[in-house]
Amino acid sequence: MSSILTNAGAASALQMLRSLDSQMLGTQRQVATGLRVDQASDNAAYWSIATTMRSDTGALSAVQDALGLGAAKVETAYEGIAATTDILAAFMAKVVSAQQDGIDKNKIQEELDQLKQQIVSISNSASFAGQNWLRSDMQGQTGEAGAKTSVVSSFNRSEDGTVSVGTIDVDLSKLALFKNGGGGILQKEPDPDLGHGLGTIGGLLGFSTSGYGDLPGPVFDQPFTITKFDVVTVAFSVGASNDTFVITKSVVDQALGGEIGYGFDGDIESTADWAKVLLQATFLNKAPPDTLFAAQGGVPNIFFRAIIPLAAELITVQPPVHTRTLPPEGIDILDIDVTDPDIDFPTITLVLDEMQQKVISAGAYLGSLRSRIAMQEAFGNSLADSLDRGIGRLVDANMSEASSRLKALQVQQQLATQSLSIANSDAQNILSLFR
Repeated sequence: MSSILTNAGAASALQMLRSLDSQMLGTQRQVATGLRVDQASDNAAYWSIATTMRSDTGALSAVQDALGLGAAKVETAYEGIAATTDILAAFMAKVVSAQQDGIDKNKIQEELDQLKQQIVSISNSASFAGQNWLRSDMQGQTGEAGAKTSVVSSFNRSEDGTVSVGTIDVDLSKLALFKNGGGGILQKEPDPDLGHGLGTIGGLLGFSTSGYGDLPGPVFDQPFTITKFDVVTVAFSVGASNDTFVITKSVVDQALGGEIGYGFDGDIESTADWAKVLLQATFLNKAPPDTLFAAQGGVPNIFFRAIIPLAAELITVQPPVHTRTLPPEGIDILDIDVTDPDIDFPTITLVLDEMQQKVISAGAYLGSLRSRIAMQEAFGNSLADSLDRGIGRLVDANMSEASSRLKALQVQQQLATQSLSIANSDAQNILSLFR
């Protein structure tokens, strides 16, 4: 039926043309942007995931930059430590030479003074981005502010959407050649009166107790180091039976050495370390017939408990006695003078060897940090690539398909336009009937 009031064919053709225009607009946007999901209206779920992942990719890029900065700091400190190791070897050789009869010690001291200045120069110049890990402001103990730093290593997003930043911690107390106030690898200990010396060993010195049942042992107070020159002896009794336990570097290394994250360095860094050391000294190092303690508890507190036959007896723990084969403050490498008539060469040699081993340990510590940062950088690059691929799978357009679709829509649009033109000519055909 033909009508001059309603042109159903033109309306149908116009509706089709509008639909094709809309499809073409979407396809053209895909071709122009390369994205199948460019805005939330395209696919709200995929758009939300992709937008979050793009944000995470940006954060990962910042993490990679931070890792690069951290790697540079580690590399700078490592080069300083490596150079110091060589100088200490030369320093030791000179000190050994000075012990020969008839040698000109003044000439050797001149050489030693030059080596000292070179060590100081290295420690002062091993700085990157305003941080010098070999010469810090620490005051001789790990627990103080500034004794640790960190390198940003990861950006983490949990299942519930919360985010966090992971770090690689760096213990500067293992690296500092010199500290303000003393206590660096190449320095003597600070004055014990300042509260940073052996007088505050983990709350141990000055500790004593007595009573029945489980008696708490000395609590961990702050990180400290038992060197090979230190011996801490504790006398105790259970009823009429008397005994002692001894804490030395050997005991610390027995308890902690070889575990992941620990070296044979005599360092006691936490309550868990302290409990293991006390357990080693009071129980594990005792032969069963000789032990007076049956169990020692654990973290955070260790308990003294008498063996069952002596359970009703009074336990008394005497104040510990600390002895050291070196002066309490130790020896500073900058103070070594082979021309001093009262110099103790055996002690100086031991101290230099101890310093050398600590510097070697510092180099090994930095080497492990460098390896970990390199592994984290490689993983970060792989993770960023994986995220990019994942985003692409969600929102990228198939350009071959989009191109073919666009061409097909252009043909359909032309046909629809032609159809609309034909439909619009119906009125002219009706008009011809009245001529």
